[in-house]
Formats: sequence, C-alpha cells, structure tokens
Amino acid sequence: MDARNKKTPPLPNGFSGNAYVLISVAFTAGELEEGSHEAIIEKIKQAKNSVNSDYVNAYMEALDGPQGTLPPLKELTIVSDWTRMPFHKVGFLHGDAAYAPPLVTPIPQVAYLMQNPIDPAGIDVMFGLLPQSLDAFSRYFLMNVQ
Repeated sequence: MDARNKKTPPLPNGFSGNAYVLISVAFTAGELEEGSHEAIIEKIKQAKNSVNSDYVNAYMEALDGPQGTLPPLKELTIVSDWTRMPFHKVGFLHGDAAYAPPLVTPIPQVAYLMQNPIDPAGIDVMFGLLPQSLDAFSRYFLMNVQ
C-alpha cells in the first residue's frame, strides 16, 4: 500500500523512492469460497484504512531489524495493486512506449495487478516464480494452451 500520505513527518518534497508498506488480510479457503466479494473487499478496505503513521514507523523498524521479525514470504500469498502505476505510459524521447512492465517482479511470490495497455477496463496480472517452480507451473498451466 502506498504510504506516502500516511507518514508523519511527511516525506520531503521531490522524494522519488519507494514508500509502501505491506498490509495483510487473513482468510481461510472456506471464507474465500463462501464469502461474498463485497465482504472480502470490505475487509481489505478496513485493513488499508487502519494504516497510520504508527503502523508505517513500526513497519520501517521491522525492516531495519533482524529478518526473523518478518513473516516468511514463501508462506504468504500476496496480491499487490499496481493499477495506478501506468507502466505503458512511460515517455521516451520520441513518444510513448507500447508497454513497459517491470522486467522482473520485485518479490517472486507476489501477484501484481497492473493496467492493461490496450483495454482501459482490463487488468493484467504479473507474477514471478522461483526457478524451482517454473517447470511444474509451465507443465500444468500451459498444458492445454496451443
């Protein structure tokens, strides 16, 4: 989640680095299957609204601390909303790029929701795989694709 407007004191003018924190919402498979989309979205909104300056400061402390203070990413399913970052609108010297997604995902176990460059209502999903997972994914995911 973008933490730029949650930080006190605020980030300096012209700051161009990353300023995000992870938030989490826990669901069981049953809750996801049986719950309404509206209830799931509401729980996500509540988690996002709970982020304040204290949360951001605690998050920054955890990043500076020993890595044991953070949950192991292999055990998490993370979905990150990048739909407000129009990578396909990156300007070059002679016009816009056709599409310019990140070449690699910052964290392999994360699915990134991104704007579709052709359909304004569309969403692309980009995710990374650990090298040891690539063969199994390709075999099962691409099994019937011709």
